[in-house]
Amino acid sequence: MKPIMFLCLVVAATGMDTNHGVHLSKSQKEKADHYIMDCIKQTGVHADVLSDAKKGHFADDEALKKFTHCFFQKSGVVDHAGHLNVDAALSKLPEGIDRNEATKLLEECKKRTGKDAAETAFEIFKCYSKGTKTHILL
Repeated sequence: MKPIMFLCLVVAATGMDTNHGVHLSKSQKEKADHYIMDCIKQTGVHADVLSDAKKGHFADDEALKKFTHCFFQKSGVVDHAGHLNVDAALSKLPEGIDRNEATKLLEECKKRTGKDAAETAFEIFKCYSKGTKTHILL
């Protein structure tokens, strides 16, 4: 699987099959690709786990949790403890995302926690990806 195909898992939205979506800008795609490559190397997450997550099936996989935390931390969306920075997350969303809807959802998802930073970031990600109406498309 090409790393860029997993881009939808990151930047606080998923690429699940949907008719409601927006595309990232070229510069957003380039940054995300760089972060994705780094985080795959750091975490050793398997391609099939990433592929399933892209489809909305989130495995209870430690490497996937670490990948999510790695990517979100590199992009400035979460801190080292996995706590969400709503303003940073909003600033990373591409044009076409309803900011009011995203803000409400992010504020709700920010309350999610896990046993550690990686699980907390993963819970936030799952919350947002399941709750958003507009997904990021490639």
